[in-house]
Amino acid sequence: MKNLLCSSAACAMLAFFGSTAFAAEDPAIQPKPYEALAVTYDTTGTDDADLKALIETLKVAISTGDVATLKASAAPEVKIYSPMIGFPDATPADALPDPEKRPGDERLDSAATMSSTGDVDYSREDLDGLVVDLFGNALDSGTIGHSKTARGAICSPAEPIFDRDKALAIAEAAGVPAGNLWILSEDTEFHEKPTETSPVLTKLPAGTIVPFIEGSVDGEDGTADWYSVALPSGKLGYSTNDISLGFQATSVCYGKIEGKWMVTAVIVPGL
Repeated sequence: MKNLLCSSAACAMLAFFGSTAFAAEDPAIQPKPYEALAVTYDTTGTDDADLKALIETLKVAISTGDVATLKASAAPEVKIYSPMIGFPDATPADALPDPEKRPGDERLDSAATMSSTGDVDYSREDLDGLVVDLFGNALDSGTIGHSKTARGAICSPAEPIFDRDKALAIAEAAGVPAGNLWILSEDTEFHEKPTETSPVLTKLPAGTIVPFIEGSVDGEDGTADWYSVALPSGKLGYSTNDISLGFQATSVCYGKIEGKWMVTAVIVPGL
């Protein structure tokens, strides 16, 4: 896969799976047919005018690098959630403890450092840059919806809703770990072979959950831009230019504090 929309931690996990070939020719892991499954989103209440105004203010601040405005949006208490990258747990983990009861703007600093890799002593300038990047990653997709991870808060981006048991059944049928399930972000054609001239087996709509099999597959022209997934038919399908979505994403969440919309939580997936 390439061009995946993900946090640095998510991309690290993808690199692991992308380098692992689940050999389709091995009869022991030959994919089997399964019932196609698509995600949905709960956008109830996201048309609130004041919430929209806050999000537009955040977008402008991201574009100009105005970290002061981003931090001013933080509620007095900002919760941080750090779910594991990959297929989500049945019960979301609690927010990370904050025994020192730090103010919201300092919690944004903490969340921002979690979105980067390595144990680094950041300067104030570095921290500000990470905060801008965190908000930028969260608001990049432009979607918004309720989040189970953040206990029902409205978050950017929208968090997918799906039947967990059916998703696990897809992974089992494909013979891959549940962490290899991804969500198509656009309508995608899948070919019989890694070449544009081979027959199109199916076209799956955006939002469909697919089991990723192998990345960087060599096409007949010698390029390695193809990837493969197990299709509902049980066959392997090949496509290019993937921008699939993981189930967990870096997110900024909103809530009303004394009648005013503010940033009340941040989700930073980790390994």
